[in-house]
Amino acid sequence: MPESADLINTSSIAATRILEKFSIYSGTKAYISHLTRLVRVELGRKNMRVSAIEPGMVDIELPDHVTDPDASALMAGLLHDIECLRSTDIAETVAFIAALPRHVNISELTILPTAQPV
Repeated sequence: MPESADLINTSSIAATRILEKFSIYSGTKAYISHLTRLVRVELGRKNMRVSAIEPGMVDIELPDHVTDPDASALMAGLLHDIECLRSTDIAETVAFIAALPRHVNISELTILPTAQPV
């Protein structure tokens, strides 16, 4: 079998959802998701699997780096109101994708906290 590899990018649901106050963040995540699709087309023939994981709210420090007060409050509210994803949930998803048979490629996977409305 030819050499193989996996490229798994982390994007966000913001890549495909319209979220007020998140236009720049959403644009950068949309770029990552679309670049992943393009790279998959080029590298799939070389036995490389290319995937994008698009998580919803993950309990990380991102709200601390958001400069818009409304957006920061929205994210902080979600962190407080629902059980968000953890970094280990994302790591387990990466492991799941990488463990699939070589002929299977999950091109995009959205993972959300059960209680997240968007």
